[in-house]
Amino acid sequence: MKKVTALLLLSVCSIQQSCSSNDIDLNPNEQQEKTVFKEEFDSFNANVWTKEVHEAGWTNQELQAYDEAHVSVGKDDGKSVLILTAERKGNKIISGRVNSKGKKSFKYGRIEASIKIPKTANGLWPAFWMMGDNNKPWPQCGEIDIMEMGEHGGIASGTTETQVNTAIHYGIDAGTGHRQEYHLANVASSLQDGKYHTYSLDWNENTLTIAIDNMTLHSFDISKDSGRYDYFHDNFYMLFNLAVGGSFTGITNINDITALKDGEKVNMYIDWVKIFY
Repeated sequence: MKKVTALLLLSVCSIQQSCSSNDIDLNPNEQQEKTVFKEEFDSFNANVWTKEVHEAGWTNQELQAYDEAHVSVGKDDGKSVLILTAERKGNKIISGRVNSKGKKSFKYGRIEASIKIPKTANGLWPAFWMMGDNNKPWPQCGEIDIMEMGEHGGIASGTTETQVNTAIHYGIDAGTGHRQEYHLANVASSLQDGKYHTYSLDWNENTLTIAIDNMTLHSFDISKDSGRYDYFHDNFYMLFNLAVGGSFTGITNINDITALKDGEKVNMYIDWVKIFY
């Protein structure tokens, strides 16, 4: 969710972040289908996930802080799920963010996550995304934004429940060397309908293909002739977060947040994550 605001950059990454180690390396030439990772969140597995801690405003002009207490495993619809909770107390907002950096990463194949997203308007910014686990600084490490919702254009047009954003970020540095490919889509019905939806990435040597509920949204060219090849052929790790405000939403004043009133809590639920080939 790293943003360069002039172009609505849809990233969730901090310039200061670097990206580290390998875990699962899938050979794209192997013609077999097998699940290599499945997380059903029966408990919080610290061998896979890290709860992030950050101060408010640490990136993208976001209004929330992140702490460990706002990441939990609990029940929803009778299922054990990962819960990211955004909470507002006066002029302070705290939320949850997790990543698998240095613990669980993969290269090529398909990743899916079943997610229930809260009503985002106005001001919530849920995301499911990935970064290169390769010890390179952003954006050299590469970034794949599988799903982001709550963008300010959707707020303005009244389409926040159906507008979904996906993007890739890459380049030699975070300034003039930063490059992005960005795609916005409006789906037929609400993705904030109180139901779980499946968000997926199919990744091979040539393309990154994003889909929701098996409906393809967009494919990014990462082939050798694309100019992007060097950035999307390392192992990548997973991230989930529920941001509040910031450049993506166009809201940087807490008084303009309508999705989270004082004393309220809202949750983003992740039922399961699968990686297979």
